[in-house]
Amino acid sequence: MSLRVSLNGKHRVVLRWASIILFATLAACSGGSSNDNAGTSQDNNQSGQNNNPNLIPEGGGIIRISDPISPIFGAQVEIGTETLVNAEKITLTYEDNLPAPLPDEAVKAGAKQVSKVFVLNRDDSTDFGKSIAITVPFSVKDVPADQVPVVIYWDDTLKTYSPVAVRSIDRDKGTLTFITAHASKYVVMFIDLLKGNTAPDYKSLTTAISGFDPATDSFFIHNFGSYDSPGGSCFGMAAFSAWYQNAKKVPAATGLSALWKEGNLNQEEDDQVAREVVGRVYQAGNQKAHIQALNDVSAAKLTRQLADRRTALSVIQQFKLTRQAQIFAMGVAGLTGGFSQGHAVTVYAYDGDKQQFLYYDNNFPGEVVSVPWNWTDGFGKTSKNQGFDIFAFASFNSAYSSNFLNSVYQAAQNGFNSSFYPKISISTPVATLTNPNTMEVADENNVVIEGTVPRPSSAQNPNAQRYAHIYINGTWVAAADLDQVSNRFRYTLTKLPNLAGTDVMILVSENKKNWAGGFHAFRQFKIKVANQFFFQNMGFEAGNFNAWTSTRRTWSDPTEINPSDKSIVVSGISYDPIATDLPVPLFGKYAARVNNEDNNFHISTLTQTAVVPKTKNPTVRFYWSAVLEDPNHSPAEQPYVEIVVENKTKGIVLYTKRFYSNDPSYSGWKSYRNDKWRSIPWQLVDLPVAQYAGDQITIRVVAADCALGAHGGYAYLDVEE
Repeated sequence: MSLRVSLNGKHRVVLRWASIILFATLAACSGGSSNDNAGTSQDNNQSGQNNNPNLIPEGGGIIRISDPISPIFGAQVEIGTETLVNAEKITLTYEDNLPAPLPDEAVKAGAKQVSKVFVLNRDDSTDFGKSIAITVPFSVKDVPADQVPVVIYWDDTLKTYSPVAVRSIDRDKGTLTFITAHASKYVVMFIDLLKGNTAPDYKSLTTAISGFDPATDSFFIHNFGSYDSPGGSCFGMAAFSAWYQNAKKVPAATGLSALWKEGNLNQEEDDQVAREVVGRVYQAGNQKAHIQALNDVSAAKLTRQLADRRTALSVIQQFKLTRQAQIFAMGVAGLTGGFSQGHAVTVYAYDGDKQQFLYYDNNFPGEVVSVPWNWTDGFGKTSKNQGFDIFAFASFNSAYSSNFLNSVYQAAQNGFNSSFYPKISISTPVATLTNPNTMEVADENNVVIEGTVPRPSSAQNPNAQRYAHIYINGTWVAAADLDQVSNRFRYTLTKLPNLAGTDVMILVSENKKNWAGGFHAFRQFKIKVANQFFFQNMGFEAGNFNAWTSTRRTWSDPTEINPSDKSIVVSGISYDPIATDLPVPLFGKYAARVNNEDNNFHISTLTQTAVVPKTKNPTVRFYWSAVLEDPNHSPAEQPYVEIVVENKTKGIVLYTKRFYSNDPSYSGWKSYRNDKWRSIPWQLVDLPVAQYAGDQITIRVVAADCALGAHGGYAYLDVEE
């Protein structure tokens, strides 16, 4: 049997038993429209009457499969306003067989397919602007009345099944409704967790997502509020952590908690990339999916016991079917109905012995939190005694696809080109010409920090007082008011703690005591006293040896080659190829390497001479490190490094270090390649030279191969410009 439909003047025959293609015209339904036809729909079996029957307008609408002999009769797709950017062709077809085998655990548990596989296709490959609701028929007779089916979809990118949240179940009509943010293949599944009993065998319910551990799979930062999410970003954090553990932890060889730590590794305030990830995930799609899940539970008007059973059975089935951590939505019931304090967490295990779920709560990074559940009593108090008494199953697929989350991850790995958050403009002090994140002042006393922060147009509380939280060298010192009209803030630092470079962080928040509340913006920079550093191109950020003299000779021939053919300016952010834990460069994009790892008697030198200015606190400041092969020659024949700072005018050596490889006078050697190479980690040279104003100072760095010609050695030089 077949159905002939019209498609743009052409006819197409669709096999009835293979698929039904959803073609419909929809009246435009835009928000606030007074059109009597707005939001109406036409049935699929009328689609042949339309000029362009499968083109869904930007305004959205409802489309149905209304042919009573269709295998998916009763299927319906609700597409709301702001869901499509442009009009699109959308089709719904079905398949009989699952797109891939189920996980072994699901098969052993008796997982049963209780619907067709519904295939939703569209022109656009991005996520819907807002989640859509899909109603589908399922085999009610295969699901006992005291249990619930679930919906999963096939993630063709990750080649795994992934969870979908069910909004409602209508056993009389034999349909259920689920919500999703993307076009995929969906199927209704059921696992009989009671096995014919009136209550489950709790030990048989025991399951855990392999490898999920809040110690490694939580965000390092706490859940925080933003200008568009004052109450917090819990759903985005819960969703991303579940996705990352499943999709990226193994190939990336690291847990989420280790990612995007910046500056002080023990402090979360300066982890801007991580906060950017959370902000972008929150901003995309329907980021209140946990609220929607709690509303759906309330709308079902079930008893507390039945509602809790539905949630628990859904989560445990999804554990077995998808092998992924799931999302719990939690709320506090109101006195007159509804709920408050909606929260989302990442649940990853059910312990049948203790009859409790284990989860990661983004308010408590790294901690294991639990909530009891059993068939009779339902959910109890969480181990944090949070007072939640409404629980629902949510899914990150209600808000976005794994492809979208992967795009955020990749952007984070690249450091983001631009920020989701408003920019803090600093007017005082003034940035140096060479580095916009380094400010200079004439004196270290009474340093004024002044700037502006625009208020985002999307701020949920546009009249809220905002505060600029000031951190000095990682320590909070003050919360300066932002003017409500000019958006300006001003703070006076009595004295710079470090004249050579004091670290300043500014975080703007709507909470005077806590930067996390209503977070608006972030900026980090250094303030230093002007003219302290008088050597040129010290950090080699020019990408070359400008202002330096680079030469090379050999042990036996003093004739110099200028520039050295063994020394270069290295670029990129990486580690030394031999000393694999030595970061190179240490700062910025560039550093100097003096000599290299090959052999043949080479000795390379890098020098610069400068005049000490007659200013306050002039300083010679730089870092050096060395990587030397260790052939166990006599000390005079070993590869070596030599660092000298000398007052040439007065003939005074201000700093000198000379070490041959494995020199016992240096105690911090690190070994590589079976002890055949040694390194000296980055060493700081910091010399105040105000007393030598007008004198010539020379910096000289020497790195040498061994005297017998078969072993190499080299040194690095860098500084933060």
